[in-house]
Amino acid sequence: MIDVEAVRANTPAVASTIHLNNCGSSLPPQPVVEGAVEYLRLEAEIGGYEAYWAREDQMNVVYHATARYLGCDPTEVAYTSGAGDSWWRAFAAIPLDVGDRVLASTAEYQANAFALLQARERGVIVEVVPNDATGLIDLEVLRSMIDDRVKLVVLTHIAMANGAIQPASAVGQIAHEAGALFLLDSCQAAGQLPLDVDSLNCDFLAYTGRKFMRAMRGSGILYARSSVLDQLGHSPFIDGRSAVWTGPDTFEYQPGAQRFEYGEHNYSGKLALGLATNYALDVGIPAITERIATLAKRFRSGLRSIPNVQLLDLGLVQSGIVTFSIDGQDCPSVQRKLQVEGINVGAPGRTNSQWDLGERGLLDVVRAGLHYFNTEAEIDRTLEAVAAIA
Repeated sequence: MIDVEAVRANTPAVASTIHLNNCGSSLPPQPVVEGAVEYLRLEAEIGGYEAYWAREDQMNVVYHATARYLGCDPTEVAYTSGAGDSWWRAFAAIPLDVGDRVLASTAEYQANAFALLQARERGVIVEVVPNDATGLIDLEVLRSMIDDRVKLVVLTHIAMANGAIQPASAVGQIAHEAGALFLLDSCQAAGQLPLDVDSLNCDFLAYTGRKFMRAMRGSGILYARSSVLDQLGHSPFIDGRSAVWTGPDTFEYQPGAQRFEYGEHNYSGKLALGLATNYALDVGIPAITERIATLAKRFRSGLRSIPNVQLLDLGLVQSGIVTFSIDGQDCPSVQRKLQVEGINVGAPGRTNSQWDLGERGLLDVVRAGLHYFNTEAEIDRTLEAVAAIA
């Protein structure tokens, strides 16, 4: 069981704010903040290179902590600037020729969709697999669509605008049975759900540090399965961290996932992500999952009882992301009214998720992302505020 008071004591902002925008950017624990700030001060005191050399062991914590979380080898972990960056680095290295097929879910975020639409312009056949009646990717339709021309299947683990947890493991198994690679965007799942890359059957997994992992903005992770690296083509951007200039006319990629890293990156964020990952592991991922589910159930139940409120979530198994709207009010205005009450939520629009929100005829949603440091009292206070607005 999580000691909620203890983790709240490590999160000073909760004293004055009800922060339910953890699916946008969460509140980092104080030890994570202090680690990042201390490193920045060290850079200012002795220089950037010198600070890195002095803290190199601490920098490498992120690889080992992430490997422990994902059940992989540390050499299969790359540090990036965020989920979209991670996803693009993997996608751009996968050879796709004219006539090759890529299958995607309706849950894809705009950054992923842009890459897919660009690939379509190059002659790659990109197809969106429809949902079943519950709002999850239809596995039977996926099986019927896949063939040996499908080189890649991409899936967003938890949709940013409907809360559904997708059947990632089953999708990965179907992809592998057809000989396709599987790229999983776990941006909203990391720090909220257990993630084991073997159980998920993924070849690549991308996520950001700033959401449920409670790290800093500008940090992210790319997992790349070592056994598939030989199938990849050139990465479009490489530097002295990604590769070695072996001779006047030759270069070699660094081994493992390091081939996806850049030398110039957010070093304080890297240190902070290692601290945040270990913090989450110490709290306990299964306990975090259970706590979030309990709070989300309470919030959804309360929303259903408020007149004029429409709950917009999909899926059989739902996450800590809760989406809703209020009849006759645009969602950004609801978000602003709640912020005046000291309650942080988001209001993402259709341009973030055309294949989901657009297909459902929704312009936007009010989105809350509940985390383990939130309390039942905060949920009830938010329900009161929503009822007053509605």
